[in-house]
Amino acid sequence: MVVLLMEFGCASPNVNPPTPRAHTGYVDLYAESGDTLAWDVRRFDAAANQFKTVFSELDPTEDGMLRLAFAPERYRLRVTFLNRVINEPALLDVNVQDGRITPVHVTLTESGVTAVQTRETSRGGTAYGRYGRRTKIGSDETRTYRVTAVPQEPKPYQVRQGVPYAQHPTN
Repeated sequence: MVVLLMEFGCASPNVNPPTPRAHTGYVDLYAESGDTLAWDVRRFDAAANQFKTVFSELDPTEDGMLRLAFAPERYRLRVTFLNRVINEPALLDVNVQDGRITPVHVTLTESGVTAVQTRETSRGGTAYGRYGRRTKIGSDETRTYRVTAVPQEPKPYQVRQGVPYAQHPTN
């Protein structure tokens, strides 16, 4: 699905060119959380009257931020995370300017606790020697979060390693 978005010039995922591409602006999403986050970003498509996936990846980004490339215009984005229980995603409007970066500060605020039920089904021989199916049900308590996102003023383009809000991994 991301390939289709790139073909139509709407967005491209987690980019870091040495210089900005022509007719392209960038959105840097970053969270100050020390945790690794699996980003899920969707763009509102007015023609379809629904949010369409721009970036969705189970693997967290290396430096704690996500850079997306867009054609210059105004976008409505929804930001959430795949590796957290989110009860309220962030909704924001962002103006993308040609050759510039719009930083967006994303914050996770703990909003409660919930029980997450897990099920594990296996098939095979049973203790009685017959073939059967077993289901193991468990429950864990986990925190829930509310996500907020605040766009900042667009800044001149820099590679990801040069922006002050990138968390540089230690090797």
